Amino acid sequence: MRSKQKLLVGLAAMTLFDIAAASAAPPAPAASWAGFYLGAHAGYRWADGTFTSPAYTADLGAGPIAFPARSESYGLGGGIFGVHGGYNHLLDGSWLVGIEGDITHGRGSSSRSAAFNVFVPNNDGFAFFQGTSTLKLTWQATIRGRLGYISGPWLLYGTGGVAFIHAKWSDSSSIDLPGGTVSAAWSADKTLTGGVVGVGVEYMFDPRWIGRIEYLYEFFGGFDVPHGFGPQTGRVEIGDVQKLRVGISYKFGR
Repeated sequence: MRSKQKLLVGLAAMTLFDIAAASAAPPAPAASWAGFYLGAHAGYRWADGTFTSPAYTADLGAGPIAFPARSESYGLGGGIFGVHGGYNHLLDGSWLVGIEGDITHGRGSSSRSAAFNVFVPNNDGFAFFQGTSTLKLTWQATIRGRLGYISGPWLLYGTGGVAFIHAKWSDSSSIDLPGGTVSAAWSADKTLTGGVVGVGVEYMFDPRWIGRIEYLYEFFGGFDVPHGFGPQTGRVEIGDVQKLRVGISYKFGR
């Protein structure tokens, strides 16, 4: 009986010793948001474009022909995917500042077609006109600052900076005249610079991997493009661009 009591006392003493040793050991350091990271993202882009041009007159060999003014809208939404990377610096236990850059690819495209008769003075009648114009958005990029608030494994942040977008324009026209069909085709592309603001939330799954969901609002200007016969010059404007995307990042260091 006494041997059993000694055994129980010994086991209890060892258990208390283990608990005391564990209590005395320093806790594992918490994962830090500071440092460099790289990641990938995917989502959807909403965008609008417009094209405007005044009426004009062109002589294509059968006398001056009047063409109407144009005012058109183009829906340029579509899926996107890309990569991002940046650096976070801790201000204190709850706040951080950082800088991030990204490049995103998408293929938003929209076309407008027209077909109508125009008066031809030297033909004593009308000729049939057909035309098609296409506006596309391809890649985008941003360079942004970030300000975030940390709550455990969560990071809530606002972001803003400079944005870039690449737009492509093409236009083709044809008209059936007494001497035959006259055709014209034009194209132009431009990388526009604008601004971006947004918000996002991130969650640190472990010291290396961070998930995110982010909304960005971007605004740009426009550029002049050729069209019609001559060519004539019209104006393309890229309106509000909005992106909603999810992503995953790998953080270097603990």
